[in-house]
Amino acid sequence: MKLSSILTLLVAPLGASAFVGPSSTAPTVASRTSTSLQTASGLIPPRENPNIFQTMGSIWDREVASAFASEDDVVIKPDFTLPWLFILSGAFIYFQNLDPSCFNAGQIIPTGDPGLWPGLFAFLHVWFGAFLADRAMRLRVVFTDDRLMIKNLYDAKTGNRLGENEMTIREKNYVVGGRDGWEYKDITNWEFFPSVHMPVLVYFKETATPKSKWNVGPGAYDKRNNGMVHFFPAFGNSFQIKREFQAHNLPHVENGLEPK
Repeated sequence: MKLSSILTLLVAPLGASAFVGPSSTAPTVASRTSTSLQTASGLIPPRENPNIFQTMGSIWDREVASAFASEDDVVIKPDFTLPWLFILSGAFIYFQNLDPSCFNAGQIIPTGDPGLWPGLFAFLHVWFGAFLADRAMRLRVVFTDDRLMIKNLYDAKTGNRLGENEMTIREKNYVVGGRDGWEYKDITNWEFFPSVHMPVLVYFKETATPKSKWNVGPGAYDKRNNGMVHFFPAFGNSFQIKREFQAHNLPHVENGLEPK
């Protein structure tokens, strides 16, 4: 039970900061364009005080933010809140299901058999958290003058980190083909699930994809059939993403609910 209490204390700052509204101070952003948009419109800035897990990656975050500053493009800063949440949840599930005798064996880190299903759930949580952390390190959400793009910070062939303005874009989307870039004029809705304060998925809908593919992937569950549905994990700062959506006047239906 002592270990459970410690893990609870570690996770507490994560949950607490996730539900605190954005601050009123000026944000640290990746371009002068983003700063001017925020000042002019008074839109929502990102969190002022990162939680303990975001702080652990803050040095790397600042390096990326400065290295990829651009006059025209806004590069969203990475956010490691979601990866840490899954990794720590996996650790909690593992230790919570160990036999109490494991904690009296004199080991610095108790080990044992948590059982099949708890062990499997713990592994899946840690694996998914590591996957999200990899996405947060490698991918960037980029807002240009006329479109939303998802770019790769590392060269797909060599694995080397790319220089300024050299980030690549995948030419063929895994689900529907086409490039991972969408013009603002084609985006008809956006939302954060479950919320911008505790984001897991970022959603948007666009009409540039051929209508014949609108029911592919998550679009198969969209009975409205009025655009292509896209989701991606919240590996970027959600408040910065929201600010850019609003700054470019992209349509937004409250709570993601659209008329049928």
